Amino acid sequence: MGRHRRGRAREITVGDLIAALQEFDPGLEVRLAIQPRLPYEHAVGAVAEADGMVWIGEAGQCGYAPDEVAESLGWR
Repeated sequence: MGRHRRGRAREITVGDLIAALQEFDPGLEVRLAIQPRLPYEHAVGAVAEADGMVWIGEAGQCGYAPDEVAESLGWR
């Protein structure tokens, strides 16, 4: 199967992600926030290239993201 979400209105590139991350302290941990209505916090796993894209693997759920995270991401 191919690219599930290709063509969506807003996808970020590797350059976009690098630029965004450069604004933060390089010693900070990185987490993924999943599911806007009840944000879960997931650890970031391996990063790989396949199918013409860069993939960021998920390394397990850590718990629930604080309300501040949902607000900062514009989910609330």
